[in-house]
Amino acid sequence: MSAYPVVHSQFLDEAPSRGLFGLGRKRRDSAELPRADAHVVWVYRVDGRHVVSHGELEPAHETVVRADWVSLVDLTRDVPVTVDLNIPSAEASDFTVRATFDCTVTDPKQVVRENVDAARAVLAYLRRDSKLGQLALNLRISEVNDLRREATARVRAYTEVRDPGIPGLSVRFARVEVLTPKEVATFEERRRQAEAENRLKRLQAGYDQSGELDDERHSQRLADQRRGGRHSADQEDQEFEHLRKLKQQRHEQRLRAENREFARREAEHAYAALEADPLKALLIAEAEGLIDTKALADRMAADSRDQLEYAREQRRLNREEARATAQLDREDDRAALTWGREQRAKREDAEWSMQLEDKREDRKDARDQRREVREDRAKDLDMKLEVLRELAKRGHLDMINFEVGKLVDDISGTGPAVGKADRDELTGTAAAAPIEAGGDAVPDDEDEDDAPVILSDLGEDDEDDEDDRDPGNDEAGREAGNGR
Repeated sequence: MSAYPVVHSQFLDEAPSRGLFGLGRKRRDSAELPRADAHVVWVYRVDGRHVVSHGELEPAHETVVRADWVSLVDLTRDVPVTVDLNIPSAEASDFTVRATFDCTVTDPKQVVRENVDAARAVLAYLRRDSKLGQLALNLRISEVNDLRREATARVRAYTEVRDPGIPGLSVRFARVEVLTPKEVATFEERRRQAEAENRLKRLQAGYDQSGELDDERHSQRLADQRRGGRHSADQEDQEFEHLRKLKQQRHEQRLRAENREFARREAEHAYAALEADPLKALLIAEAEGLIDTKALADRMAADSRDQLEYAREQRRLNREEARATAQLDREDDRAALTWGREQRAKREDAEWSMQLEDKREDRKDARDQRREVREDRAKDLDMKLEVLRELAKRGHLDMINFEVGKLVDDISGTGPAVGKADRDELTGTAAAAPIEAGGDAVPDDEDEDDAPVILSDLGEDDEDDEDDRDPGNDEAGREAGNGR
């Protein structure tokens, strides 16, 4: 049988990169990986460790891509593993003990790691039993049946006492056979042929003797019938001839049956010897003269041609499958490239739309902010102008020494803002210049609301403050002005 449980192993080269200019992901061709039946699993070696796959790992999987070795492990339950062990006999020949064990894989990774060969392991296990090799030291070649009983009992007891202990395998004893030695088989074959020939000869001799006795009886009866009459003699002669033909027919049938039985037995022995090997059958036929050497050579040449043609057909199918796989890979790469371009285009469109939306939002916010600033400045300007108009209406502007252009610029915001130093200067100047009323200073007990208005206070007082002033204070101010 083929190797078991590791039915195939091979080295894996580094996986190449796929895609345009080799920029795609690494993956392996399906033709690079061995094919497996339904009861077989893949065991990959990746960075010194072993990984089991029941077919779920694709050629593009990281484990398959990084693997440097792959093995196929047969998981069939109770696989018969048969080994032959030669043990010496009392004569110058050996007996062949054929032991069969049923094996089942329990750990595929350990089987691959330990490189387990079930046949070698079982044979080594049996050879460790020293007493098994000494069972036939006192037996002759013809006493093969005695050895069969002893060998079966010995191997069964040995397996029950000592477990095989094969890594990753469960081993169970099945049976033991002792093959018939070639000398015994040849002798038995010749004996069968001699017995068949002797039986045929005895049958033929008995038939001949019976025929002679029948002839004598017939002659005697004929003589008696002739004495008794011509008609009776003819009738007896016809009856005798009929019986003789009937016996001849039965004898021929018995011979044909014996020949068929002998041919059947010979065919069974020939089939067991040929072991279903057509080439061995041709060699035996040529040795027995059934076919000549030329016919044998022609048959062997035809068989070689058939095998060569089968190998060529397998290679052709493998090439077609490899081309189909490569075409599928190219189509996958093109589809992946197209998909990648579409995704990039979508991302770019989305980013551009987001940037455009952000710019629009920024411009809108800037416009809103500028509009708010303009509105605030307009409100501030309207307030200041309103205050200025109110001061002018009440006659306070002639009490203030200011520059009209600078005041307009300050109110409109077109010129430089009035700084703290300018405000202090204006305030100090206004405070230092008392309002003249007939040459006298403003009395100390005068309400401070009647004090002259400073320019810097124009932008700080709102319209409500002006409206809230006491009318009496305003009248006192006007009187003070008139006095000036």
